[in-house]
Amino acid sequence: YTAMEYERLINASGPTGGEIRRPSDGKVAQEVVFVQCAGSREPERGVSYCSTICCMYTAKQALLYKHRVPQGQAYVFYIDIRAGGKGYDEFVERAIEEKVLYLRGKVSKVFSEDGKVIVWGADTLSGKRVEVAADLVVLATAILPSQGSRRLAEKLHIEVGEDGFWKEAHPKMEPVE
Repeated sequence: YTAMEYERLINASGPTGGEIRRPSDGKVAQEVVFVQCAGSREPERGVSYCSTICCMYTAKQALLYKHRVPQGQAYVFYIDIRAGGKGYDEFVERAIEEKVLYLRGKVSKVFSEDGKVIVWGADTLSGKRVEVAADLVVLATAILPSQGSRRLAEKLHIEVGEDGFWKEAHPKMEPVE
């Protein structure tokens, strides 16, 4: 799943009534892997920028998983945590305290085997390879500007950055204008 698809899955009005179930057989997912920066911060295979919100919504989604499936295990593969806001670092720490396993490192391969999704990665803090046989994998993909945003920016005389997103009037004086 992408993070947006997973968000719909955990919603009480979603297709499973908020239960976190495998799409293949409908069983409750006992191991879920969240992959940060999937397609972002990698100019050779995606986009070069950080989307800036993924660390927080992944922490939220992993916590919600732990609350709904307390005996289950959530893993988060990350490059670094960019939780830039008041109370954000503490929120990520709360996820770690509630037994969400954060692994600093990239995922090298994801494939299906014997009804599971196998995730190969590395934990760069311990220097060890990691293999998880997951029931579900959730990708925090790069946020992209909508297709019509450039045309609207032209009509409104708004400057557009290299990444295709609208630029603020002034980064320090008018950051929301």
